[in-house]
Amino acid sequence: MIYSLQGTLDEKTDGGAVIVCGGVGYFVSCSANTLSSLPETGDQVYLYTIFSIKENAVELNGFASKEERELFRLLCSVNGVGSKLAFSILSSFLPDRLILIIGSGDSHALTSCPGVGNRIAQRIVVELKDKVSGFAINSSNEKILPEITSNVGEALAALVSLGFSNSEASRALASVNDTDSPEQMITEALRLLATRK
Repeated sequence: MIYSLQGTLDEKTDGGAVIVCGGVGYFVSCSANTLSSLPETGDQVYLYTIFSIKENAVELNGFASKEERELFRLLCSVNGVGSKLAFSILSSFLPDRLILIIGSGDSHALTSCPGVGNRIAQRIVVELKDKVSGFAINSSNEKILPEITSNVGEALAALVSLGFSNSEASRALASVNDTDSPEQMITEALRLLATRK
């Protein structure tokens, strides 16, 4: 198994990047979010990877974080979701946001991803809802894991510390603008939570 690649970024394309390691250029398929996080051509880059051999293809997929890699694995475990569709979803949502969407059961949000219809979206939510909960919380005390450091993670941690359950906080945050500051997200989430009671 190829766990990761570290080398020089040679080229970016719509579907991935070429990374030169030890004089060999590897084409690595990536989500749009991972591609946008890469440095300039000629700079050093590090990606987590999944190497797979299929009947008619050999794939090397790259990810900016372990969380994105694990979400890719989970998405591909759903019947009807292949690597192309998984990358479409990961290109539409950052890992923290996707965890909130699946954890809150918001299948409608998934249909905004190219290629994802209602049936596939509902299947993803049903099959992965319980599995993604481990990304956002520690089941023993419902505290946010240190890996989640984005604004969404901060807002989720704050709401849980205020006494809301992880599922309540996730549902509320799935409905707010994830480009807002943590304070703005918390304020809007609290407003939504108040109207639901």
